[in-house]
Amino acid sequence: MKTVFLGTPEIAVPALERLFSDGHEMLLAVSQPDRPAGRGRRIAPTPVKTRATELGIPALQFDDVNAPDALFEIRRQNPDVIVVVAFGQLLKRELLETPRLGCVNLHASLLPLLRGAAPINRAVMEGLPFTGVTTMKMNRRMDAGEIYLKSGKIIIGPRTTAGDLEAEMKTVGANLMSETIRRLGAGTLTPVPQDESIATFAKKIEPSERKIDWSLPAEAVDRRIRGLSPTHAAFTFFKGTRIQILRSELCAGAGAPPGTILSEDLEVGAGNGRLRILEVRPEGKKAMTASEWARGARVAANVDRLGEL
Repeated sequence: MKTVFLGTPEIAVPALERLFSDGHEMLLAVSQPDRPAGRGRRIAPTPVKTRATELGIPALQFDDVNAPDALFEIRRQNPDVIVVVAFGQLLKRELLETPRLGCVNLHASLLPLLRGAAPINRAVMEGLPFTGVTTMKMNRRMDAGEIYLKSGKIIIGPRTTAGDLEAEMKTVGANLMSETIRRLGAGTLTPVPQDESIATFAKKIEPSERKIDWSLPAEAVDRRIRGLSPTHAAFTFFKGTRIQILRSELCAGAGAPPGTILSEDLEVGAGNGRLRILEVRPEGKKAMTASEWARGARVAANVDRLGEL
């Protein structure tokens, strides 16, 4: 089918690649403008733009995809369908009504659960046992369109991070979108309305959520660490230095004063119970195991505490 693809970050790339390999006529790949990225904050092309260029797909970028110039460029392609994967902008009525078969979105949850901006993070932070991905026919309400297909369950284990979940969703989502577009083109797919009575919402991650409060129960701290890693990494302080905590796990043992480092393998007390830190990224440095950091920082068990400036 004649397809316009709207997507920006790395998670959208496998779906673009899959539709291209399926033989669809990829008319355009549209992403948001290039922005500073990485520790050096240099302007970098979006992953979708980069991959589209490599595949020979015309790539465009717009601050507002609903603006007249963007709408003109997309409409003149006369697409059968617009595929949207983690694009980052809301689509208005004029654009939604442009393609013959409508706009199809890939959402990183089992809708109607976890509508909104941060479904992957919130799935881990809320302690859900599993999640998945959904394709839907877009309407003017965020993530409320009729459902085409849902994936099987993607298990969230006791060590699963948001990054782990995203990596698995890339492949699952690309496969689901491939099947959706194939069946949509064949006329064998009918969307089903969402059950509004069970809808939940995954609000965007606020900066204030990233600082670890060691007085919270260990389970809540562990979920927050894993749910924010690696993109929004949770952080704490050690002797005035900011440290991002990337991986953790719950461990057995009696409680202790919140933030107290209880052992050389980085067991830390919380408001109720304790957890073990597995991976960190000290300020200005690369990620490393918690034990590597502890040796370099000369951590003293039962003396030093996290969270103190």
